[in-house]
Amino acid sequence: MLKNIRKILIIKLRDLGDIVLSTPVIRVLYENCNSPEIIYVLKEEYENFKYLLPHIKDVITYNKKDPFDFLRVIGKLRKYQFDLAVNLHATFRSALITLFSGAKIRLVHNHSGRNYFSSMPLNIKEEQKWNTLRDLDTLKPLNISYSPDLIKTKLVFNCDLSEYIQDSFYERAIGFGIGAKRIQKKWRIEKFIELGKKLVANGEKIIVFCLPEEKEAGEKIVNELGINARLLIGDILKVSYVIKHLKLFIGNDSGLRHIAAGFGVKTITLFGPENPIEWHPYLEKDGHIAISHLFDLARDGIDIYDRKFREESMEPIERITVDEVFEAYLKLMDYK
Repeated sequence: MLKNIRKILIIKLRDLGDIVLSTPVIRVLYENCNSPEIIYVLKEEYENFKYLLPHIKDVITYNKKDPFDFLRVIGKLRKYQFDLAVNLHATFRSALITLFSGAKIRLVHNHSGRNYFSSMPLNIKEEQKWNTLRDLDTLKPLNISYSPDLIKTKLVFNCDLSEYIQDSFYERAIGFGIGAKRIQKKWRIEKFIELGKKLVANGEKIIVFCLPEEKEAGEKIVNELGINARLLIGDILKVSYVIKHLKLFIGNDSGLRHIAAGFGVKTITLFGPENPIEWHPYLEKDGHIAISHLFDLARDGIDIYDRKFREESMEPIERITVDEVFEAYLKLMDYK
């Protein structure tokens, strides 16, 4: 069956990190379906990710705020005559897109057991595991086998962006990812400054990545660190290209650290109330360290799975010290 699959649709209308975490699915399908033509549907704001995803023929963007965009997307998809559609984290609306795509085989994973419009039963036992593996579970009805290497996330550059990194400062620097979607996932700026001073004293250069709304915080760090630090606010391609050339990325649990891991850059991730069992599908032997005090809190009797705790608690991120992050840096850089 797999060798007859020529055109594949993948849908994941989630955020940056989720897109990176879907790359093992892309790679597994490409390797097992005789180099198929793969189209990826993603959010409109991430259109430029088409230059970073491996084996993707093209992307189709979707803007859920536009009531007419649903019909536009369906019209585009119908022209491809897909053999297979894979929806990795379906809402009811994105499941409808899968249904109306006209694909012969539809694998729709809702993560709650309500796998709307899937043409084959997925028979997935929903449990806490790496999100890369949860995405790969979607392919179970195809009975695909794959090597451990294909489970790893991977990004590539499908265009020439060398113009973005003509300044040698960006080569082999350490990146700080100070942003995150929620304040509960953000390490305090004062701690980034203290860590930055220790790194600069050890001869390192620092690049602070942030969104426009985080510019004031980023400038505060750079001003404290002086000539050994730069601020970078740019489009996703420029940011990704600079990240690719880092020696290490240190940051909150956010999309940028997944981008770093996807390019094979070493990472240190600072976790708040989110669980590394789900959101850290990376191994220390590959150069990735997760710092989390979640299970220390569980041993103290706190219900770390309680919804209010996960949405409101600052304690997990506050427990992370500058010294333990610096020790992780020394370990990854193999300093004795």
